[in-house]
Amino acid sequence: MKKKVLAIFLSFLTTLSFGQVSDFDLMQITFGGLNFSTPKQAIVEIFGQAEIIHTDYQCGFFTNDQPGGPYYQMVYTGFKYIGSDQEDFYLQQVDFNTGGQLILSYRDMKLSAETTVEEFCRIVGDSCHDVFRKPVFDSVLLYSKGSDAGAIFTFKDGRLLRFEYWTPC
Repeated sequence: MKKKVLAIFLSFLTTLSFGQVSDFDLMQITFGGLNFSTPKQAIVEIFGQAEIIHTDYQCGFFTNDQPGGPYYQMVYTGFKYIGSDQEDFYLQQVDFNTGGQLILSYRDMKLSAETTVEEFCRIVGDSCHDVFRKPVFDSVLLYSKGSDAGAIFTFKDGRLLRFEYWTPC
């Protein structure tokens, strides 16, 4: 059992280390016409009122003991933001649907449930091909340049399934 857990953990770490692409920039992401980091009021104006989920993270950028806290999620169907009343909100997750209705833009290129691994690698940089050449990997962590944070892009059956904002613990 310990060997299986260790193998899974090492596979995850390998995925993370292969996923580093130097010119990726989270601030080049837009969603619904909004920047990656945006004021709460702008989100509400575009998407309406959200379900509010109060978080209690024990580590990372959004722990409630940080100066900008307390933090909470604004949850919508298929996506969510995280932030606080003292700071901007960040696009935390997008679950792409098969109809392609949820679209995230990166440097004016569209990412949706229709985006293939090949198209994705052309958009974010060809070095991501190395990750997907290994059959066990279905996600890639791209660190944002000049930051400890990044984004995890998950694929299923060769198509984009999820975007997640990632911060270190």
